[in-house]
Amino acid sequence: MPNIQQVFVRVVKEENIDDIERELYICRKLIERAVKSETWGNELYFCSLSNQTIVYKGMLRSEVLGNFYLDLKSDIYKSPFAIYHRRYSTNTSPRWPLAQPMRLLGHNGEINTIQGNLNWMQSREASLKSPVWRGRENEIRPFGNPKASDSANLDSTAELLIRSGRSAEESLMILVPEAYKNHPTLMIKYPEVVDFYNYYKGQMEAWDGPALLLFSDGKTVGACLDRNGLRPARYWRTIDNVVYVASEVGVLPMDESKVVMKGRLGPGMMISVDLTSGQVYENTEVKKQVALSNPYGKWVNENMRSLRPVNFLSATVMDNEGILRHQQAYGYSSEDVQMVIETMAAQAKEPTFCMGDDIPLAVISQRSHVLYDYFKQRFAQVTNPAIDPLREGLVMSLEVNIGKRGNILEVGPENA
Repeated sequence: MPNIQQVFVRVVKEENIDDIERELYICRKLIERAVKSETWGNELYFCSLSNQTIVYKGMLRSEVLGNFYLDLKSDIYKSPFAIYHRRYSTNTSPRWPLAQPMRLLGHNGEINTIQGNLNWMQSREASLKSPVWRGRENEIRPFGNPKASDSANLDSTAELLIRSGRSAEESLMILVPEAYKNHPTLMIKYPEVVDFYNYYKGQMEAWDGPALLLFSDGKTVGACLDRNGLRPARYWRTIDNVVYVASEVGVLPMDESKVVMKGRLGPGMMISVDLTSGQVYENTEVKKQVALSNPYGKWVNENMRSLRPVNFLSATVMDNEGILRHQQAYGYSSEDVQMVIETMAAQAKEPTFCMGDDIPLAVISQRSHVLYDYFKQRFAQVTNPAIDPLREGLVMSLEVNIGKRGNILEVGPENA
């Protein structure tokens, strides 16, 4: 068991809640950076340094949580909301800091795109700026941590957006967008939501994978699901104005006669509760509210240009010898041509093979290989069902955005 301390910070001058949160965030980041050089540096962890939320976590059996943290048993300790998360760690070695929930999120699932997400966050570190930080952006870097889990990195990115002035719902819509391209309801009834996703698709790559995310910044509390909807989430609202969200029915004893609303989250859906007003917002209300906060459609129409695909050539422009020379130069074998390229060209489908692959690794082979042969799949990609844009056209797109990457911390037409 680690040494656990609870620290109280006195705020000397009365500022607004968000400014205090930002000051505490900077403070935590500076301490984390300062202790890196110490031998015990990676042992120090802040569960929460916030004036809105307190996080209790640990490698514990769920039934002993209340006996371990006595605050949770005290009658004088009250909160308008609670996020409770129990999870068995599968693809990271269990450690106290990695126990859930995180500072703002509780995440059931895994982020399969994590390596790309971390790389992109690192690449934009130098360019992220916002007036709310008053020129102190350097004090809050780095934004990602390759040693932390996928959930912890998603949490720290959400934290960066929220502390930079975004609402929790907007941050989650930016990070974990729904599959909006072929969504008939969105396209027809809520075009402003489609505009919102179109505006952000070139600025923030999706943090993708099976994910049920519960989130709270202390002002709102909510839940959302990934675009595939590969995790269960059900919700109820009772007559005495309590909202429950759980991964399955029967988690909490419920008097059915008191239930006034119930449902389940589908792929890409969200539900949120405003803790100050007590308002409950279901999926379309949340999305509309966020999407109408700025004229995203106008910005996208004025600044984004689409390059249309062109038809393939109907006849070859090279002789057979020239084609063969090019294929050899690029490392294509006759097997690649016959079994992969010809099959794909003839059937417009990905060729399927058996799982066994006994050819030598490209890196130790005597022959030159195509570039792709040098890359292998990672653990999480292998254990999840294959997702490809042909079979999964509803939730995937091969669209690529080119152009200047916008500053995700600021909103404006220049980012579109």
